[in-house]
Amino acid sequence: MLYVARKESEQAQAHFVDRLSRIAATIRDLLVNNGLVRSLAYRPTSYWPSLKGNSYAFIDGGVANIELPSAAPIGIRVGSYVVRPGDETEARERFNIELALVDDLFSDDGILFDDDFQDIAKLRDAARMTSETAAALRLARQTGADRPDAIVMHGPLINPVAPYGLEGFPPFGLAACRKFLGDDAWEGDDTARNFVSVYLDLLKALRETGTPVVGAVERSIGRDPVVLRRLLDKLQRDGVLKKDEAKKVEDEVITYGLNDATLLDVVLAEGEYVTPIPVMRQGPESKWPEEWKRWIREYPDALTTYLKPSALVMPFRVEAFDNLSDFDAVLDLILHTSRLLPSYGFPVGLDIVDKFAKVPAWMTRGIKGQHQVVLLKKALESGDPATIAFAKRVLAAKGRDWLFRPTA
Repeated sequence: MLYVARKESEQAQAHFVDRLSRIAATIRDLLVNNGLVRSLAYRPTSYWPSLKGNSYAFIDGGVANIELPSAAPIGIRVGSYVVRPGDETEARERFNIELALVDDLFSDDGILFDDDFQDIAKLRDAARMTSETAAALRLARQTGADRPDAIVMHGPLINPVAPYGLEGFPPFGLAACRKFLGDDAWEGDDTARNFVSVYLDLLKALRETGTPVVGAVERSIGRDPVVLRRLLDKLQRDGVLKKDEAKKVEDEVITYGLNDATLLDVVLAEGEYVTPIPVMRQGPESKWPEEWKRWIREYPDALTTYLKPSALVMPFRVEAFDNLSDFDAVLDLILHTSRLLPSYGFPVGLDIVDKFAKVPAWMTRGIKGQHQVVLLKKALESGDPATIAFAKRVLAAKGRDWLFRPTA
């Protein structure tokens, strides 16, 4: 293995770099020559004074994850950070918890979901995505001076929902739906209260407010070059590329395991971004659950681009609704907030609100400790030796400790 790493890997890496350079040069020529690459100038001296009088909101959610066999407590809070550039009064910055939910996913009296589900992580994810979108809707519906001129969310604006349309996936409780939708008189059956339905209603309502709302995705971990494929499809429709030529470029990108972010990191220069293009985020219809296909078809496309804020930072994805009239203005804001700190390349407002909304570790440990105390107390009250032994094992469990592994 060491020989292969030393000798053969060197040749493979040299070949990879050579091919990457060729692929990137080809794609850059295609994009630039067809007007699919745009550029923003970084001009902080003149830009920030031009925003005086406007306000911008940044949104992120924090989730407390506590793993216990006896309970599934969940705590979600979505924080907002609203800033007014150029305002030197105490009203310049405002922090607020827009929405908070605390529940136990195993509880019969729970308000978040009507029932439990085997995959607790999916319940938490569905609740978090819904909560963050509901918080954005609450801000977008504000009027007068309280209404932000743009809202930036941490993460995708439109998430895939097919993985949550599973058989037996419980609907949200009525109280939770009313809180999400901001309507205390809302009524809905089990179908209307399912995550796929509620999340769609929230996205539609958020889109209809007309407030510019975008999602900024810091890390793209998928290997599928979704945006590049859409750009190649556009070039093919415009008659620039033939079908087999577009397929050859796409296949080569996939062969080398390049996703949109890694490829565009080489293609784009400082301050450049690809022309926003609609992307259907719901994946292939063949993988949609049959029961929810009618709802999933109504999900809006995400107007998507990748922005490279500076030369030494990887580009990140920015999503908006397809009715956003001035995407460039929002991207200008994102570019300038991404370069406020040295050696940083992401909207700093999202980093600020992340620290504000994140559930701290000390709180998580405290909640877990309280649950453990209750578990042991109930076990002792039962008087059953097996139950008491189980409770002790739960309290003492720390996983496999390397100190106690067998020696050779």
